[in-house]
Amino acid sequence: MSKFEQLSDKAISLVGHAGESLRHAIPDSAEKWLQTGIAIGVAKSSAKAAGGFLRRNPAVIAATVAGAGLAWLAVRHYKKKKANGTIEGSSRRIEAKSGTARRRASARKAATSEE
Repeated sequence: MSKFEQLSDKAISLVGHAGESLRHAIPDSAEKWLQTGIAIGVAKSSAKAAGGFLRRNPAVIAATVAGAGLAWLAVRHYKKKKANGTIEGSSRRIEAKSGTARRRASARKAATSEE
């Protein structure tokens, strides 16, 4: 191991110790405020960048809205189809009674034309 590698390892360990001691020195509430501030800053900068991009490319907004509408419609149809699903039950065959059945009109015409 060269002296340069030993020096870089020592620096890394010192930075690690400093970070640990600093983390223990800061109260929990301050750490939460710091994380919240970072999150707000990231949200602001990303919203600003997205706003500039969308101002230059309005077709992206139209495509997004159309895609969201189609997805909503597909989910709505799926739920409706699922709600109107098949009804489970039992069935039995009913046999026709002989003698009293009426004939169809087309069958009557065929029967009268044959006579």
